[in-house]
Amino acid sequence: MILNLLKKILVCLDGEQHSQRAQEYALALAKATGAHLTALHVENPYLKQFHHEIYAAGRREYVAYVDNLLRDLAGKTLAEFSQTAAVQGIAHAIKSRHGNPLDEIVKETEENNYDLVVVGGKYLRGLERLKSENLPNKLEKVLKTALLIVKQQ
Repeated sequence: MILNLLKKILVCLDGEQHSQRAQEYALALAKATGAHLTALHVENPYLKQFHHEIYAAGRREYVAYVDNLLRDLAGKTLAEFSQTAAVQGIAHAIKSRHGNPLDEIVKETEENNYDLVVVGGKYLRGLERLKSENLPNKLEKVLKTALLIVKQQ
């Protein structure tokens, strides 16, 4: 049975609604299979690129402020996941990485041999398609690991 193949599952969380839904699926799969579940949050430094547009006197403060926001979001997202997994009795771990989400997720899967990666996906319309990085689509093209994309309702 395919469920016996799942020993290690990675769920990617970013604190948004679509990743909350992915978390629910990952928790259910881990509970059903007894797989170890790891939650990964990638602190994306994208916002830091605008520090050149801020007056010189405020650059360091801006970068420090963004760093703190990213760290707080990661901590909150992973703490909520950990609490939910613990209540359900699911063996789990939490990890945080810093960098481009696509690159960091690929590195994490290559370094730790997961059997399945679970990510949330949004329905994109019009200009959203052009502005979005569409991470699930990019992951589908480069991951060597099985990928489950959970679309938001």
